[in-house]
Amino acid sequence: MTRALYCSFLLVLTLYCVGCSNTCFWCGEKPPTNRVTQAELAIRAAVDAKAADFAPVELQSARDKLAQARRMMTAEKYTEARRFAESAQVDAEFAEAKAETAVMRRAADQILRRGDAPPTEAERESRKPLASQPEMK
Repeated sequence: MTRALYCSFLLVLTLYCVGCSNTCFWCGEKPPTNRVTQAELAIRAAVDAKAADFAPVELQSARDKLAQARRMMTAEKYTEARRFAESAQVDAEFAEAKAETAVMRRAADQILRRGDAPPTEAERESRKPLASQPEMK
């Protein structure tokens, strides 16, 4: 009788862990708070890089996925929360890279346009040779 009770207990415990999949104490699933925090930081970095101007679709996607990750955390669906947070971080990093690329391209275009202008006094002075160098024989 005791062995049957023990086996029944193990079966119920196993089914419980499989059934709850994401929130089971025995399964060791933890809330992905670090991953959500990393996604939040990535979104802030994207905003600082002017992603709202140069990559608004990607930035919005990251924000939406982060919101979904938070909803999954509240529902204790930690695996889904982790996936949404990871995806949000990737989208935010892409938005940041896209924005930085656009800013750099704009700066390069300005430099190229300025290249057609006559050199300034400082530019002319910087191109002059330094003190005379000894001749090599």
